[in-house]
Amino acid sequence: MGGTWWVGTRMVAARSITEGGRSRAFRITTLLLLAVALAAVFLPRILGGGPTTYTLATDGTAPVAVRAQLDAAAEGADFEVEYLELADGPAVEDAVRQGDATVGVADEVMYVRSDAPGAFPVLVAQALVAEETALRLAAAGLSPGEIAELAAITPPEQVEVGPAQDEGRAGVGFVVGIVLYLAITFSGNLIATNVAVEKSTRIAEVLLAVLRPSQILVGNVIGIGVMTFTQLLVLAVPVTLGLAAGDSLDLPAVAAADIGLAVAWFVLGYFIYAFLFAATAALVDKVTDVASATLPVSALLIVGYLGAVIVVVQNPSSALSVTLSMFPLSSPMAMPIRWASGTVPAWQLVISMELAVAAAVLLAWFGSRVYRRALVVTGRRLKLREALSVENA
Repeated sequence: MGGTWWVGTRMVAARSITEGGRSRAFRITTLLLLAVALAAVFLPRILGGGPTTYTLATDGTAPVAVRAQLDAAAEGADFEVEYLELADGPAVEDAVRQGDATVGVADEVMYVRSDAPGAFPVLVAQALVAEETALRLAAAGLSPGEIAELAAITPPEQVEVGPAQDEGRAGVGFVVGIVLYLAITFSGNLIATNVAVEKSTRIAEVLLAVLRPSQILVGNVIGIGVMTFTQLLVLAVPVTLGLAAGDSLDLPAVAAADIGLAVAWFVLGYFIYAFLFAATAALVDKVTDVASATLPVSALLIVGYLGAVIVVVQNPSSALSVTLSMFPLSSPMAMPIRWASGTVPAWQLVISMELAVAAAVLLAWFGSRVYRRALVVTGRRLKLREALSVENA
């Protein structure tokens, strides 16, 4: 019996995949997703252009101490400094005005372009102050060793703190949450439309002559899920490989694993909502009524998404964030964002996924009961309570 049931289910799934794959919209969407993924990987490499370069123009040779301090800062902050020696102050000013130099120093005056980055002029000013301070200390009688000791005083260590341990990884998690929401919404609406079309065109009645309602439901869910999953892989694989390579995107390699985990969350979230979309769409008699019938399901999905991108992003460790990441209807969007913050214990991830699996099984059972009754009622829109009461009768 079980083998026969799966044969029919696979037939429905294959039909959904074949018809969906032939559609122009599916092909165009897949190509667009591939283009976006490739652009995300290769554009940073193409447009990166190497480290930023600043130019310091001086009337004559720049002081050795100033050059040493700027070169040290450049090495630590991954930028380059070029030095331009000119004859006098007017030449230095003109070089800055014409864009040949970022900063110019001549006759105790520092020239700065109006569009120059704020950091480099500050570094030049600090280097000039340090040089003048050393000269005055030497004039006051301090030995070169004592002056070097004063110059060697370092500021306190800076430690960046925030809601996430790694902002780059957290950014990837934020994007993943949005993509998962869009993927689940798109596939759910596609399932709902497909169910409504089959019912309104009486295709469902033809299928019911040889198949069980559960076979039609599960087959449609699996078929459309495979299509959406394929599109998600088209988007995820190039980006994941780019993150793992670590040379095209300025993001931690661990974010690649987060994207892989997001694929699993899509599967769970998809099955949680797919049966709800299918069951509510089966209640209608016209395709135009699908949006209103599936509105409660869409509302649940939107609430979960907003909680993920607003509450979880702001404070991944709050009680509400933990609740959203554990509750099955919101965890597919919330947990990937929270996990990317680096503050989630592994046991919470495991329990969250187990709850999602249990919810998917329960909702599949519930959706099948509604779908089984609603699919054969035509000529009017069936209410959910009516479908359940008839099924239980």
